[in-house]
Amino acid sequence: MASQSQKTPIAIMIGGGAKLPAIIKAAQKPQSKFYIRLVVSHKKESWGLKFALENQIPAVYWNLPDYRSRMASGDSKARSNYMKDLGWFISQPQYRPKLLVFGGWDLVMDDNFFNFFKCNFGEGYAAINAHPALLPKKGEGDKITLPDGTISPVIKGEQTDVFKAVLAKRLTYFGPTIHFMKPTVYDTGAVIRRKFIRVGDIKTIEDLRAKFMPIEDEIFIEAIDEVISRYLN
Repeated sequence: MASQSQKTPIAIMIGGGAKLPAIIKAAQKPQSKFYIRLVVSHKKESWGLKFALENQIPAVYWNLPDYRSRMASGDSKARSNYMKDLGWFISQPQYRPKLLVFGGWDLVMDDNFFNFFKCNFGEGYAAINAHPALLPKKGEGDKITLPDGTISPVIKGEQTDVFKAVLAKRLTYFGPTIHFMKPTVYDTGAVIRRKFIRVGDIKTIEDLRAKFMPIEDEIFIEAIDEVISRYLN
């Protein structure tokens, strides 16, 4: 059984918080490699913030409407200040995670944020993200060969849009990817884990989601553990 002092501190960046329960449950296990120091959401009504607090985890709302209002008013530094302020806040001694875990965070983050979290692994920043589609591994280009030999294009976007594309393109497999993050460019970065899920006779987004979510939760935890074991222990 590892004590908290032997575990790696992480911060979770969320939208609504759908992925948070599985990560908290994993963190609470005695054999867990990590514990959660902070949960951050850009959504004021995020269910995940309340859930984190109920589990005695610090949680904060980072005011997105204020940033957008300042941008609309002509403040040319609104975006960079939002990024810098958030990066500075998370990197303070009482939090200072060794790994940022993005699960449902909607904003594209830039150097002003990521420069607080430089490291010597992944894409140079201690940050990983869950994407609701299969992303290419190094050398695969812009097409992914599925287990049955058919080809899938690289699909980007939010979960519902991805699932619509899976059905529209009649793909035989779909699945989640966990990858390292790069500043400014969304849904790119070295793949840590991905999982092929057979579509079968599924014809609705809801049924795809029901099959997808538990598998995404599973490989998300595996990816966190892998990064910690390989680079942070």
